[in-house]
Amino acid sequence: MTADMSSWIARIAIMIPVFLVSLSMHEFSHAIAATLLGDSTPRKQGRLTLNPLAHVDLWGLLFLVIVHIGWAKPVVFDPRNFKHPKFFSLITAFVGPLSNFVMALASMYLLQLLPAAFIPMAINKTFIQILQAMVGVNIMLGVFNLLPIPPLDGGHLLMVFLNEKAPELALLVYKYSFFILLAFLLLPFAGSAILGKLFIITHTWLTSLVVI
Repeated sequence: MTADMSSWIARIAIMIPVFLVSLSMHEFSHAIAATLLGDSTPRKQGRLTLNPLAHVDLWGLLFLVIVHIGWAKPVVFDPRNFKHPKFFSLITAFVGPLSNFVMALASMYLLQLLPAAFIPMAINKTFIQILQAMVGVNIMLGVFNLLPIPPLDGGHLLMVFLNEKAPELALLVYKYSFFILLAFLLLPFAGSAILGKLFIITHTWLTSLVVI
């Protein structure tokens, strides 16, 4: 086995568990928000849990391994069960990415405490790698899910307005949403360049909030 292959396996061995934890918190945040705001759909569908098996999407996991961009199965909620359908839908959609940014920020704070003198250097190094992965994966998940493409959270925010202002366009966008998302991810330079810039902007902003 070459050094490059060993390094790649080591990165994936850290990234996949971190991704599963992060996406579970993301989807659980949607589920708990919808439940607290009056919709029991996520609970009935078994999504009110931190168990990754309830949330993982095989395509999303595959893309994570290949291009380091992944996603989970979206939590389904019914706005008709909300007292204020549009406003509560926006809250429910936004809390997912927000949870990722909070986890990234918490990981940045913990990184400031390492390496710790009372912890062996090898363990320090492992903790640092895990926390760095937590920062990167959570910023990626948060930024990626805010893109205005269904079924991502940003796409849901877009659909809330399109359904009211342009229902025919909303239906068209939703019908071809998977292909739009796939084209965005696979189109050379376009998707990666946009996500890269958004990642840097978000990382810089979160870093500015870390004060110890």
